[in-house]
Amino acid sequence: MTDMTPPASVEELDLRIAERQKDLPKRLQDCASFTLRRGEDIAFLTVAQAAEEARVPASAFIRFCKALGFSGYSDLQKLFRVQATGRRPTYRHRVDHLRRSGTGTPHALLQDFAAAAGASVDRLAERLDPQRLDAAVALLADADCVHVVGFRRAFSVASYIAYVLGQFEMRVVLHDRVGAIETMRRFRPGDVVLVISYEPYSTEAVALARAAAEQRVPVVALTDTALSPLVGQADVSLEVVEEEVGAFRSISATFCLASVLCVAIGARHERSILVK
Repeated sequence: MTDMTPPASVEELDLRIAERQKDLPKRLQDCASFTLRRGEDIAFLTVAQAAEEARVPASAFIRFCKALGFSGYSDLQKLFRVQATGRRPTYRHRVDHLRRSGTGTPHALLQDFAAAAGASVDRLAERLDPQRLDAAVALLADADCVHVVGFRRAFSVASYIAYVLGQFEMRVVLHDRVGAIETMRRFRPGDVVLVISYEPYSTEAVALARAAAEQRVPVVALTDTALSPLVGQADVSLEVVEEEVGAFRSISATFCLASVLCVAIGARHERSILVK
């Protein structure tokens, strides 16, 4: 029987959304995605504002709240207001303030992007599960070969990771789909796949992750929320939410996490070589 007791914390809310997201209609899934990516802002947004930014009707947001066990939007909002008590205003609100007070100059844009980058990195440091990070590092460092997958916006991150791991003399394959070369059958025992994709998710990246999972090749995913199609294919998923400036998302936090992964993987890989 479905538990209709409302979540008592943001952590419980995240788990409830992950458990029920497959059963939610499309518009309610959009509400779920917005809540996972922008939950801190719900403390300060009316239901109409939240619905507008999530690009759904306000009635859909209210149905979403009730589907999770809340009596309405205000109960969901209370969770995030409790979390926000005693904190500084969110970076999102600082960005909004800068945008309203700015002149549209390059310097004002710099302030916007710097604040958005700070928000993204702060959230990453605060919310990323250390145990999952350790598990991802262990899988990748002990691999015979790391397949790095990231297309379109994620390709720059994938290229960076492949380059740095290569400097540690690790075997790395960067999947770039040049010439539509078929790469899904190149997986071998001892390989690990690192796949990077964010909403809107790359169909090619999801397909490669699915192919690896079907071949029982371990998959590590860098993605945005628990609603990502990569989560179901991955042995370990690391979630990064990037703040936006207008319609543009920086990848500051993603590169921060990529740097951490590379250095930690390289250090562990070199230690294992010395032991051998």
